[in-house]
This record gives sequence, structure tokens and C-alpha cells, in this order.
Amino acid sequence: MNKIAVVVGHDKIEQGAYSNLLKNSEFGYHSEVVKHLPFDIYYRDSSINGYKGKMTKLANEINKKNYTLVVELHFNSFNGVANGCEALYFKGSEIGKRQAEIFVDAVVANYATTKRGAKEISKESDRGYWFLKLINSPALILEPFFGDNKEAISFKDAKRYADLLIKTLC
Repeated sequence: MNKIAVVVGHDKIEQGAYSNLLKNSEFGYHSEVVKHLPFDIYYRDSSINGYKGKMTKLANEINKKNYTLVVELHFNSFNGVANGCEALYFKGSEIGKRQAEIFVDAVVANYATTKRGAKEISKESDRGYWFLKLINSPALILEPFFGDNKEAISFKDAKRYADLLIKTLC
């Protein structure tokens, strides 16, 4: 049996990208999604300044438990045209790579979006580096859609997306 932890991306102060189509931020949207998940849920500490500091505290808490997989929920935003699904994993993590590919394939099949693929993260300058590096378990950052693209509308039903997460992560 898999033991899974899910982190809501961003925090109540720095809420991440905002989707006019969903009328919600990354933090707000994923706070709704996790209400439908049977996994351990974590949030970043908004009282800590800086990404690395937040990730260090989060990792220290998560690493106390022996998870088989840890994922952080996000969505992308760029120029209203870019679209598609991607998942980030840490360099050298074969389990992370495999889980990222499974997630991307499931989103593409269920939401008919573009496959941006599983992307390896290896440098401090890469987005999500500290989260992926500091978590002891295989870890992923999930980016299923672009909030500023019309594809976001298909993700409006938070429960539907949560059900897909349950099927693909277990």
C-alpha cells in the first residue's frame, strides 16, 4: 500500500498564479482539490520568508514519515496560449520519473490536453528544485494545465481532478 503525502502549492499569503477562468489562485484551487483526497495533506508555512526556508521546514516535517510518494500541486500560467500538462521530478529518481510519466499520460488521456511530459530537475535555478531535493521520498511537482488558457475550464470540477489524482498516485 502506498503512503502518499500531498502538498498544496504556495500558501495563503503568496497564492501563486491566478486563473481568471477558474476565478481562483493555485493555492485556492488546490485547497479545494485536497478536500477530496484520502492522503496526508501539508501546507507551506506562510510565516517563513523565502522559498528555500519554506521548503526546508516542510521537508523536515514530511521526512519524519516514510512516504512512498510526495507530490506538490500547482498549475502553470504564461501567455494565454501555452497549454498542456507536465510533472517535475528530481534528477536520478527512477520512481519519480515513472510516476511523473503516469500522471502526465493520465491527464492527457482524461482532459485531452497537450503532453509537455515528465521533466527532470537538477539545478538550483530550476523551478521546484528545493522541494524536490529536500524531500527524502520520491517527489513530484504536478502542473496539469495552464490557468490562463481555456484548458483550465475542464479542471473546474475539483473533485474530478482529485479522483484522477487518487487513481494515478495509488
